[in-house]
Amino acid sequence: MPTVLVYFEDTYKFTDKAHIEYVANDERGYYCVLDSTVFYPQGGGQPSDIGTIEAKGVQLPITFVSFVDGYVRHYGDLSSVSLEKGEEVSLYVDEARRMQNAKAHTAGHLMYTIVESLDKNLVAVKGYHFPDGCYVEFQGIPSFENTETFIDKINIKISEALNKGSSVEASLITPEELAVRWSNTPNNLPPEKPLRVVAINNLHPTPCGGTHLKSLNELKSVVVTKVKRQKGNLKISYKFE
Repeated sequence: MPTVLVYFEDTYKFTDKAHIEYVANDERGYYCVLDSTVFYPQGGGQPSDIGTIEAKGVQLPITFVSFVDGYVRHYGDLSSVSLEKGEEVSLYVDEARRMQNAKAHTAGHLMYTIVESLDKNLVAVKGYHFPDGCYVEFQGIPSFENTETFIDKINIKISEALNKGSSVEASLITPEELAVRWSNTPNNLPPEKPLRVVAINNLHPTPCGGTHLKSLNELKSVVVTKVKRQKGNLKISYKFE
């Protein structure tokens, strides 16, 4: 059975119990697969969680987590203990890392939904929410002429949203429901499979599997710093606290 993704249910859940399915290795190193996990695997422009797995009283550092064919792989030095199928283990996610990633991802969602609301010609196609430089890429020909003026407009709207402290909600809905709420829904989504979407207050919901804050009150600031063309797309960089 594919790994149950517990982090879907609650970004603020940092510990859990799970059972070993198997241990294996690949080009990255040794990893274990569990029946469920609270660890977020890298993907969707967001870094993976890190932390520890406790087995037989031994703390095993988890340095990277990935998602492969429905299974979450937890990488680390697993040599200090023998992990057996069915064995119960305790999971501990690094809270500071999780919350930093959640802030970065939520800030990116806020920024790009505001950009799309200001310029209907732009559609977000890629997000990068890593600490070495966050950005979102957009397709389309922008309607604005002055870049600095456009940046100022975005930052004013972001400040207004942060001052309102809007809620951030993740939920499962069908593609049909999403299309009703958001006219720009991609037309290549699975016709029946429920989607996990993230919505900031009355801004449009977006398909997303990442970890997010509960409220914009948890962000001190989000500021667009740069706009430039890159490989035909518009790359908008931002920073946050």
